[in-house]
Amino acid sequence: MRVAILGVSNIARSSAKAMIEAGMQIIAILSRDIAKAEAFKVELGAMKAYDDYELLLEDEDIDTVYVGLPNSLHYEYAKKALMHKKNVLLEKPFTLRYSEALELKNLAVARHLYLFETITTLYQPLLADLHEDIAKIMPLHSVILNFSKYSAKYDEFLEGKLPNVFSEKMGGGAFYDLNIYNLHLAYDLFGRPKKAVYEANYQRAIDTSGVMTLSYQGFFVSAIAGKDAQSKPFALFSGEKGYIYLDGAPSIIKGYELHLKDQEPIVKKDDTNAYTNEFKVMERIFKKGLYKTHLDVLERSLQVMKVADELLSK
Repeated sequence: MRVAILGVSNIARSSAKAMIEAGMQIIAILSRDIAKAEAFKVELGAMKAYDDYELLLEDEDIDTVYVGLPNSLHYEYAKKALMHKKNVLLEKPFTLRYSEALELKNLAVARHLYLFETITTLYQPLLADLHEDIAKIMPLHSVILNFSKYSAKYDEFLEGKLPNVFSEKMGGGAFYDLNIYNLHLAYDLFGRPKKAVYEANYQRAIDTSGVMTLSYQGFFVSAIAGKDAQSKPFALFSGEKGYIYLDGAPSIIKGYELHLKDQEPIVKKDDTNAYTNEFKVMERIFKKGLYKTHLDVLERSLQVMKVADELLSK
């Protein structure tokens, strides 16, 4: 993939470096501030810098656009890229509405373009192991997914400022920033829930923390996310034949412990760089022309977006 990076935010910067490690080529940088685009271009060894999106989209050296902009801009910028026949790497959350996600999918399919959501949960090597090990502790009765961390921007928010991550207009909040990872993991492991409810602490119209409850046959998933409190992220799967404990954010499964009845714990670890790995998978799918595989991954993003839409519209 020959990629244009939209934005110079922290996530755009870390993603661009992971893309290079994954074998992608960074062609151009876009920023409203051309000086920032030029500086980032030099840092990455890219070829071009732009402050005009329309001009960038006319560049035939670029076949893929990475959208690392605020959440509320994902749909608009991805749609423009697809209309200009560019593949899209779309930062999580995919969009803010299921209808927007579905429209983007239809545009991509009609033009035989690749459209990926860049979310680490989708591409982790230990996810297959976790599926197998959950089967060993069945029947399952409860799952807790906790991805909470005190935001670096929360103090600014308390002072009356409105950084993007706490702006309703920009699609901020704890759900879209953190709980979307929990939802992706739950969907991958257990599929669509029978019922889904989201209850949150709101400050100035934005959810600074909240709990998502997903109901399945015989068990519940309690997914916690917060940007307003200190916490240790973890995941706990509790079943009749044992339990699984994941020490760390559910967004990146670096390892977990499988505890079966009357047996020594089994520890599994993975040192793969999750950010580099997700782009390696995308690059492999693209290079090998595995369009059907791409559609399968894309459909999962859409189904997660559908559940999210239902949760937040209640």
